[in-house]
Amino acid sequence: MNNFKKFLPYYRYLKPVWWQFALGVLFGIMFSVSSGLGLPVMAETVFPVLFGDPDAAPAWLKALVETWFVDDIQGGFLILCCLFLPFMMLLRAAGAVGNGYFITYTGIHVVHAIQKDVFKKVQSMPLAFFQNYKTGELIAGIMGYPTQIQQVIVGNSNDLVKQPLTLLSAVGFLVYKSFTSESFFTAVIGVLSIPLIVFPIRQIGRYLAKRSKQLVTMGEALSSSTIESVQSPVEIRAYNLETRENERFGGQLNKIFRITMKSVRSSLIMSPLIEVVAATGLGFALFLGVRSGMGQGEFLALAVALYMAYTPIKKLGKIHGSLKAVEAPLKRLEDILQAEETVPEAENPRALNNPVRGVVTFEDVHFSYATGKPVLTAINVQIAAGESVGLVGKSGAGKSTFVNLIPRFFDPTQGRILIDGIDTREISLKDLRSQIGYVPQMPMLFNASVIDNIRVGKEDASAAEIVEAAKLANALEFIESLPDGFSTVLSERGNSLSGGQRQRIAIARAFLKDAPILILDEATSALDNTSDQLIQEALRRLSANRTTLIIAHRMGTLKDVSRRLFFKQGALGGDGSHEALMGSNPDYVALVNAEAAVGATD
Repeated sequence: MNNFKKFLPYYRYLKPVWWQFALGVLFGIMFSVSSGLGLPVMAETVFPVLFGDPDAAPAWLKALVETWFVDDIQGGFLILCCLFLPFMMLLRAAGAVGNGYFITYTGIHVVHAIQKDVFKKVQSMPLAFFQNYKTGELIAGIMGYPTQIQQVIVGNSNDLVKQPLTLLSAVGFLVYKSFTSESFFTAVIGVLSIPLIVFPIRQIGRYLAKRSKQLVTMGEALSSSTIESVQSPVEIRAYNLETRENERFGGQLNKIFRITMKSVRSSLIMSPLIEVVAATGLGFALFLGVRSGMGQGEFLALAVALYMAYTPIKKLGKIHGSLKAVEAPLKRLEDILQAEETVPEAENPRALNNPVRGVVTFEDVHFSYATGKPVLTAINVQIAAGESVGLVGKSGAGKSTFVNLIPRFFDPTQGRILIDGIDTREISLKDLRSQIGYVPQMPMLFNASVIDNIRVGKEDASAAEIVEAAKLANALEFIESLPDGFSTVLSERGNSLSGGQRQRIAIARAFLKDAPILILDEATSALDNTSDQLIQEALRRLSANRTTLIIAHRMGTLKDVSRRLFFKQGALGGDGSHEALMGSNPDYVALVNAEAAVGATD
């Protein structure tokens, strides 16, 4: 029962398909009653009539024969008794088909609904969530684990309805006959072997659950390392890592193979073990029944009823094992679905000014990741509307974290951030992010056409607007030289383009979005000198009358920025023009000189 409790939260997914589920249950009842009750009754009724005395037939059967076969009573008994078996099997088959179709329909719908919810949950989570999960874990959570659960649910859903009802029907028949026949009561003592089956089922189930956890962990590691390897073809070939990657992949597969075969062995042992115990119980029951004077009809009825009772137990034992095997994937799904949303949506969102001016204010902002180590400390700064500000400092000083707090990729652990005087936590995420253009250091391009990749900046943009954005980003010339121009479909992650071309498409997105606040995270880092000059001109045009924050490691990219924020170990170590900082801030001077020294050696 505890195994099924884990699935209770997912019962809400049945609501859209409740009538298909209800039909599946009804067909399951038809199958169960015709199997667990109909077949034993048939065995007790039909065979004694066929091979014995027709006068021993029950009253209802005599009435049918006398009504339909007035001239041939003997032949009527033969015909009806022979039709009884196919009729009962027809009912049983109809129940099995109907139950199988509608329960499978329901199971697949439920699992697809779970997949949609998992994907939706992942899409709504802040960046901190992705730092706690490997890519392979998330892919498995969206596609792999629901599929495993689907296979178990769909594969067992028919039996989850049919087998318990079949067992109840068969046991009900045995109990009824026990009260009406002393010899039958004596024989039913053999049913006491049923509890003996529970123990091996539970033990094997625990073993399968343990192995399942191991397989989940190994599968996630294999998925992550495979994704990592496939996405790093240049590094692997440059450093001759092909052999190492092959050996690592093969070693992981071998470990998974060994654990899988141990699980398969335990799973296969369960069914024969139950059959041996069941056969022993049946033999003991028949021994007691025959010794106490059981007749042929009762003997056949008992044999069929006990068989129909033990078969569900065997199948339910297999279901128990398979449910145990999906405990680990189910736990992983729950971890994702129940993950805390550390950047919650505003309950009663406030509207931004129209138009948004773009004043950005940090008031005593502190931030730490899950590790607890401070990344930003006591940041107090205001950036005026339309002002361009450069963010400088060594790697890890907090520059990227600073800009990532503005669109609420994270929330500060202390203090607040305001846009035009409104706390960003009081603005809906959609409204807030619609006012911010963002060009990351390593832009992500989708496996879609160039025009669709640029349209990310504004989904309802016209073709003319997209062409203009590409022109402003100095991307128009190379786009038109592609085989199908703007209709050219890019490869995964845009790998068919050079780094500079990918960057310019990302910049075209920002032009198209035309947001009042612009964040450039090393937006020109992947460009050659010629493209760099062209993009710098484009960025100057784009930054006009917009609040612009530019992260740069090369001071040359900030030559047109009048104000610079200098970050040092998570604190704001300087704020002013380049000239002012050079005259008053030794740490800033050291950073500039260090860059100049590196540049001189290039």
